[in-house]
Parts: sequence; structure tokens; C-alpha cells
Amino acid sequence: MKAMDVHCHFLPQEYVEALKRYGRISEDGFPCPQWSEEMQLEYMEKAQIAHAVLTISSPHPYFGDGAYSAQLCRMLNESAAALARKYPGMFSYAAVLPLPDVERALAEARFAIEQGGACGIKLSSQAAGLYPGDERMEPLLEYLNERHAVLIFHPTRPQAVPEGCFTSGPLPLLEFINDTTRAVVDLIANGTLEKYGNLRVVVPHCGSFLPNIMDRLEGITRLLAAKGIGKPVDVRKSLQSLYFDVAGDALPRGIQILRTMADDDHILFGGDFPYTPISMIADKIEQMDGDHSLDGIREKLYWKNAQSLFDIRI
Repeated sequence: MKAMDVHCHFLPQEYVEALKRYGRISEDGFPCPQWSEEMQLEYMEKAQIAHAVLTISSPHPYFGDGAYSAQLCRMLNESAAALARKYPGMFSYAAVLPLPDVERALAEARFAIEQGGACGIKLSSQAAGLYPGDERMEPLLEYLNERHAVLIFHPTRPQAVPEGCFTSGPLPLLEFINDTTRAVVDLIANGTLEKYGNLRVVVPHCGSFLPNIMDRLEGITRLLAAKGIGKPVDVRKSLQSLYFDVAGDALPRGIQILRTMADDDHILFGGDFPYTPISMIADKIEQMDGDHSLDGIREKLYWKNAQSLFDIRI
């Protein structure tokens, strides 16, 4: 069965060179993979991926210089757009923005959406400590809400990591999941998703820890609001804005736990290539093909939900 991959990364040379220049190539404690156009096409052929939404992974391309970050993000977005033009129907991309510089990020979002053909916006869980629910993000979120934008979240290295603990080495194991959850909880608890109800947010890795804490979040926000701490928020209403990809180790438990919280129409396929090797993604698809609990939703999960969300025909 064909699939549409909404969690697929590309690493053009200018990005890799920037990571090396600023000493960020191994920041996540995880090997930076090789990537090329040819490798991307090989992956899609072997895994039967009909369409891939390309994004920049972690590290987020900000190194303390807003002007350079804006220049680099423009190059990365133009590189993705060129690939989409070269292979019509096979690729789209979510634009990366030079956050935490909100003014420059807004300018790049306008360019990417209105001129660059971006199908959405890729946001890191935070950028130099700026989380998406921060009031400084309001101008950017207001514009993206007007455009009914799809936001694809991806974790990045948190500002504070407990050194000496095993999880401080391979950040994708725990810290990535923590920071993604923190970012989305920030959006919900601040009422951001209620305020900007046209936004649609893709949360990676089977929702990270959200399925495990959603009931607790709903109870605590209600309790705090009753005591005059924080603002009243409708957690369940905010949940309607969220979509979830199944990148990573989604079986045997991840998808099933996610389905206790998420509507089946909001679950999307993600492979996480090239950070996850082709062989592992192929094994995962084979397992999903053989999982009878997915019989009623497999087409939705593989491609129909993503096609509807992005309005892309495959």
C-alpha cells in the first residue's frame, strides 16, 4: 500500500556545513546521517512512499546570529522547493524559520507560504528557549492562523539537560520526547490553540508523552483555574487541532496508546528517514501491515489522513 510520509528529513550540504562550522554536528548525541537526493529516492521506492513532506530535523538552524539564521533558512527552504519542482507530485516541504527572531521568522513564513510553495511550517519544540506558547510568538502565530497553516513540530535539544545521566547522551530517547510534550502543553495551557483555532499542529512520535498525561493536564488546568492560577482552558477543544505522526517505535504499544486519545482521522504515517535506516522503516511497515488492530484505519494512517490535511493528491 502506498504511503505519504509527513516525518521525513533532508540534509542539504549547506545545513551540514553550518552544523560543522558551529560545532553542532553531534549535538544530539546521535550520529548525523548521510543524505542525498539519490538516497531519498531509494528510500521512497523501497518503502513505497508516494509522497514525502520534507523538513529540517534537529539541531535547529540558529547559532546566535539572527541574520545568518535567516539567510540559512532561506537557502534551506529554496533547496526543498527546488526538489519539489524537480519531482512533481513526490515532494512538498514545511519551511524552517529563523526563530527565536520572531520578526525575521514572520518574514520567512510569508515568503515560504506566499511565494515558495511551502505546504506548512516546521517549528522546533523551542528555539533558544522560546517556546511556541510564549506571547512573543503572537505576531507569527496570528499570521499562520490567518493562513490556516499546518505546523509540523520536531524536538530539539532542550536548554537544560541533566549531565551525567544516560539520557543526556542520546537525546532522542527521552529529552526529545520531553521537550515536544512541553511545547504542546505550553500551547494548550496558554490557550494558544483555542485562540488560534485555524492552526493544525502535527505532533511527532505518537504524540510523545501527551497520551499519558492528557487526563492529568485536563484535571490540573481545571484545578488551577478554579484557584485563580492560570487561565481556564478547554483541553479537549485544543486536542482537536492536533495531528500525530507515528515516526519511531510505534509498535506494539505506541499507536495503541495514541488511539486512546487521538481520533483515527488525525493519525499520520512518519518514517523519520534518514535518521531511521530504510531497513528499519521497512520492518515497521511490515509489522503495521500485519497488525490486525489497524485493519480499519490502515489506509487513513498511511495516506488518506495526510492527503486531507495537506490537500495534496497522491
